[in-house]
Amino acid sequence: MKKVSGLLFAVAFAMAAGGAVAQEYVIKFSHVVAPGTPKGKAADLFAKLVNERMKGRVKVEVFPNSQLYNDNKVMEAMRLSDSRTTGIMAAPSLSKFVKFSRTIQAFDIPYLFNDINDVHKLVDSPIMEKMTKPLERKGLKALSLWDNGMKVFSIRGDKPLKKVPDDFRGKKFRIQSSEVHAAMIKALGGVPQKLPFKEVYQALSQGVVDGQENAWSNVYSKKFYEVQDYITVSNHSYLGYMVVVSAEFWNNLPDDIRKELTAILAEATAANRRFAAEADKGDRAKIEAAGKARVVELTPEELAQWRKAVAGVEGQFEKQIGKDLLAEIHKLLGH
Repeated sequence: MKKVSGLLFAVAFAMAAGGAVAQEYVIKFSHVVAPGTPKGKAADLFAKLVNERMKGRVKVEVFPNSQLYNDNKVMEAMRLSDSRTTGIMAAPSLSKFVKFSRTIQAFDIPYLFNDINDVHKLVDSPIMEKMTKPLERKGLKALSLWDNGMKVFSIRGDKPLKKVPDDFRGKKFRIQSSEVHAAMIKALGGVPQKLPFKEVYQALSQGVVDGQENAWSNVYSKKFYEVQDYITVSNHSYLGYMVVVSAEFWNNLPDDIRKELTAILAEATAANRRFAAEADKGDRAKIEAAGKARVVELTPEELAQWRKAVAGVEGQFEKQIGKDLLAEIHKLLGH
C-alpha cells in the first residue's frame, strides 16, 4: 500500500512538475538589410542577449536581407498574426509607418534635423509617444527607434550633385515609399522613383534610376558605390527604423518577460547608436578607399541653396503631420 501511495505521489509530482514547465515564446525578427549594418548588428545583439538571459523562456531568431519578409509584407504579417506564443518583430524604415500615423512624416522633412543629436532629442522625448500611439490601433506595438544615420546622395554621371536644381534636373532618384521624399526630390529638380530596397542595386546598375539617397552603411553594405560615380555629403534627412512587434503577442506576454525584453531592447538600442556612429565614419572611409565613387562635400553656400530649395516641403505636409506637433518639435530642437 505504501508502495502504491508512493508511486501515486511520484506520478502526481511529475505531472505537477510537467505542468509547471514555462511556455517558451519565439520571436522571429525580420529585417531587410545586411547583418553588418547598424540595424543588422543591433538585431543580432538583441537576439544574443535574449537567448542567453532568457533561455527556455524566450527565443529570438533573426532573418536578415528580406529572407522572411520585406518591410511591406512583414507589417501585414504582424497585423494578421493571432499567435500568442510566436511573435513577429521587425524594424522597417520610418516611412513605412506613415499610412498608420501621418505624424511619422516629420522624420522625412529635409533639414529638420541639423545632426543625429537633434534626432535623438526627438526620439527620447515624450513627443515620440504621441507619434507612435496610433500604431496600436493598427495592431502594431512600437518598442524603440534605431539609427542608420543621416542620408547622403549618390549619382551616376559625369558630374556630382552640387548645384540645385541644375545637377538634379532630368535625373531619376530612387526613394523610399514616402510622399515627403518625393516632394523633396521634385523641389531639388529631380524625378522621384519609388523602389523596394532590395531592387536598388540592380536599378542603379542598369540605369533604371540615376541615383539614390541613403545612409553610409547601406551605400557600403549593398555596394551602391560600385555603380555610382559621385556621393554628395548632403546630410539632408534621417534614415531610421522603428522596432515594432505584433501588439496582440506583446500585450499577452507575462509582465516579467515583457519587462526583461524591454530592458534588453534598451541595451540593443544604445548599441545601435554606437554602431551607426561608427558606420558613418568607417563605411565612408571604406567607400573612399575603394576608389570607385568620389565623395564630394558641399560648400556653405551650396548647402544654403539646398536648404532654400527644399524649404517649402514642410509646409506641404504641415496639415497631415499637425501644425501644433511640428511647432513642438521645432521648439524642442531650438529652431
